[in-house]
Amino acid sequence: MMHATKTNTADLHGGVSLDRLLVDATRTSSQSVVATSCTSDWRQVKPGDVFVALSERLGQEEDGHPYVREAVDRGAIAVICEEPVPVFEVPTYIVADSRVAYGQLCQAISGHPHLDVPVIAVTGTHGKSTVIALLDSIFALAGKHCGKISGLGCYDGMSHSAGIEVPSAPELASRLERMVAAGCTHALVEVSSEAIAQSAFAGIAFDAVCITNVSDAHLELHNSVQSYRNLKRRILESLDPAGVAVFNADDPVSSKWLTHVDGPVLTFGTKGQAEVSAYVIEQHANEQVFMISAGSQSAAVRTSMVGQHHVSNCLAAAAIALSYGIDLQLIAAGIESVEKLPGRMERVDCGQGFPVFVDAADTAESLRASLRTARQLSTGRVVCVLGDPGHATYSEQLAVAHVVS
Repeated sequence: MMHATKTNTADLHGGVSLDRLLVDATRTSSQSVVATSCTSDWRQVKPGDVFVALSERLGQEEDGHPYVREAVDRGAIAVICEEPVPVFEVPTYIVADSRVAYGQLCQAISGHPHLDVPVIAVTGTHGKSTVIALLDSIFALAGKHCGKISGLGCYDGMSHSAGIEVPSAPELASRLERMVAAGCTHALVEVSSEAIAQSAFAGIAFDAVCITNVSDAHLELHNSVQSYRNLKRRILESLDPAGVAVFNADDPVSSKWLTHVDGPVLTFGTKGQAEVSAYVIEQHANEQVFMISAGSQSAAVRTSMVGQHHVSNCLAAAAIALSYGIDLQLIAAGIESVEKLPGRMERVDCGQGFPVFVDAADTAESLRASLRTARQLSTGRVVCVLGDPGHATYSEQLAVAHVVS
């Protein structure tokens, strides 16, 4: 299954016509505006900027509409907003969702980098960062040069930086633009539910979307199970018509979303009739061995990362890599190259006579999966020490340990 080639015809130097970009907006002036820069922070406005007034969402950002006057006084040449504002000397564009418009504008000003570097999105309640790390390893062995944006770390093709989970619209556009400049062949991005809610990835057509799983988590942000599921499903609206969707056949929620995709689809799983499947051959405290099958191909994988959830993450990465024509044996080697990841059932060896694992379980379901793995590996007691990962440094995450004795 191969992906379609895209061509970027954007003009990087002539600016972006707001009239053409925001065709459905209600305009307060017949004056045309060509944007070369923009911001959503009125305090950062410079002469010539377009100011985008963002509405508050998930309690994460102050409403920008009360500060439109200040933005214009600082030199904004136009305003994008969701409601009428009391400025008349510059054009205003009233849109249904200013966050979507902001993302689209940032991507357009950067020259639509997603047209030059295929963007692979991984979302789901659990496993996103791990799948990104596995994909990065697989693609590297295949001779690809991948940029990535993940909670475990970012790479723009030239330099590494700390991980981020919800990039701002200009930050995302800038990172993708640098990936293009550095000659990256693919961009691997982790997409959280919060990022979807804030339309952080607006303006990007994903070349592939993988949904690892959808459980009943993060309800403190999304109020109800159904609203959380509906929000997650919105990522499919950003999938390029020729792009590939990868679903977990073992997950009842994501499996139902197969009907929402008209283009190519791949499934992975261990329980049903998935196109990319696996079964565990043996499992120990320090490693596990499983067989991955895809069509008539099969490959054995030996990995020091353990647990059924890790097998599922490996299958997700394998399915995506297969859609890009990467050989299954090379995929297996790429998976094996990832020996450990911070806080992902990370083994701690200090000469003790029993295995110790650190896992940054932040939901009931992820804690359940970690304890289930510990129970399978144990012949004696399982001791769980639980801390608060929201306020812990990595060294302090040793308090979130699953000890098998």
